[in-house]
Amino acid sequence: AVVSTQSGHYGRGGSNVNLASMPQVLLKIQDTLDKWGLVELQGIVDCPATVQLKGAHIGDLHIDKAGTPQLVIGHHILAGKIQKLDKPFGVMTKNRDNSWAIKSIIEEKYIFKTRPKPIIQKK
Repeated sequence: AVVSTQSGHYGRGGSNVNLASMPQVLLKIQDTLDKWGLVELQGIVDCPATVQLKGAHIGDLHIDKAGTPQLVIGHHILAGKIQKLDKPFGVMTKNRDNSWAIKSIIEEKYIFKTRPKPIIQKK
């Protein structure tokens, strides 16, 4: 799966909240838009000031046979865990006629709390 940043409105429990100013990373799990995940990072994603993160490719997510997610960002790897959300999020887009369309339902999040480990290639 590819991890990229998105912006928009997210609804939880019947209320809409604009989280465009909050650091949120959405994950497209399948080729269809019906199953997405939320990636929670401890810390910040450091990049040059000239790079905008909106819509940018951040890294690649892999899930091993044991079900442990691993996030590869540049030359670093992070190990995490999958947690089911207490209340699902709805990802919505606003149409030109000011109506809202549900784009996806987010039911789980991928939590990465540990420090990244460098990927070292053997020669």
